[in-house]
Amino acid sequence: MTMTLPTTERVVTGGRRSGLPRAPRAAGASRRSATGWLFVAPAMVLFGTFTLYPIVQMVYLSMTSSNGFGATKFVGLRNFVTMVNDPIFLQAAGNTIVYTVATTVLLTVFPLALALIIHYGPRRSGALYRTLFFIPAAISLTVTGMLWRLGLNNEMGFVAKIMDAVGLGALVHPWLGDPATVLPVIILVTLWQSCGLFMLIIYAGLGNIDPSIEESARMDGAGKFREAWSITIPMLRPVIGVVVMLNVIHGLKVFDLNWVMAKGGPLHASETFSTYTYLLTFGNASGATSAFGYGSAISLVVFVVTGVVTLIQYRFRKAPL
Repeated sequence: MTMTLPTTERVVTGGRRSGLPRAPRAAGASRRSATGWLFVAPAMVLFGTFTLYPIVQMVYLSMTSSNGFGATKFVGLRNFVTMVNDPIFLQAAGNTIVYTVATTVLLTVFPLALALIIHYGPRRSGALYRTLFFIPAAISLTVTGMLWRLGLNNEMGFVAKIMDAVGLGALVHPWLGDPATVLPVIILVTLWQSCGLFMLIIYAGLGNIDPSIEESARMDGAGKFREAWSITIPMLRPVIGVVVMLNVIHGLKVFDLNWVMAKGGPLHASETFSTYTYLLTFGNASGATSAFGYGSAISLVVFVVTGVVTLIQYRFRKAPL
C-alpha cells in the first residue's frame, strides 16, 4: 500500500507570496515624508530668508555699481580690480591679518596656561578664579570698548592715573590717537575681554581627560610640567583646534571693538575689513555717497577667505595625530 504524503504549496496571491510580511504602503510612506518636510520647512524658510538670500544678494551687488537706493549698474569684476589697487583696503587687510594672528596666538596660549594652572592648582580656589576670569567675557564688546576708550584717556582715564601713581606718568600719551599704538592696544583689550571665555572652554576639555592617565604618569615619576606637556596638552588637541578656529573667524570679521574705540583711525591705523566695509556701505561722517557694490565685493572676499580658512583648519583638526 502506497501512502501519499501531503505537500506544502505556497499560494501566490496578487503577485506576492502569502505568509510574508507586507511591504509598507506607498501612501503611508508619503505621509511620513510629508510630515518630515513639514517639520523642516520653518528652519529652511529661516535659512533661506536670513542666510541664503543675503549671500546671493551680496554676490549680485558685488558686481554692480550701487548706492543702495537708486538704480544698479552691472560692472562685472571692476569692484575687485579697484580693490587690488585701493591703498586703504590693502591697509585694512594688513591690519586684519595682524589682529587675527596676534589674537589667535594670545587667546590660545594664555587661556591654555590659565586653564592648566587652575586645573593643577588647589581645588577650593578653582571656582573663584574661573568666575573672576570670566567676568570680562560677560560684558558686551560695545560696553567694553566704551569702558576702555574712557579709561585710556591720557588726561582723565584710570590708566593714566595708575601710571602717575607708580611713577610712570612720563609714558602717558594718547594711546588711541597714535597710529603706532592703537592696534596693539585694541589687541590687548581683546585679550582682556575674551581670555576668560576660552579659558573655560579649555578647562571643560580638561575635565574630559581620564584621570587614570594622569595618575599613571605621576606614578612613573612625571612632574606636573612634564605631565602637562606630554600628556594633557596633546589630548586637548581637538579643543585647542576649536579655540583657534573661533579666534580666526572672530579676527577676520572683527568690528565692535575697533569701531567703538577708534572707528578705524587714526589714519586708518586700526581699519579692518568690517570697519572699511561699513564706511563704504553706509557712507562716512563727511556725508560721502555710499558704495554698496564695492562694500559687497569686500564682504564677499571676507566671506570666501573665512570659509576657506575654516575648512583648512577643520581638515587639520580631523587629521590623525
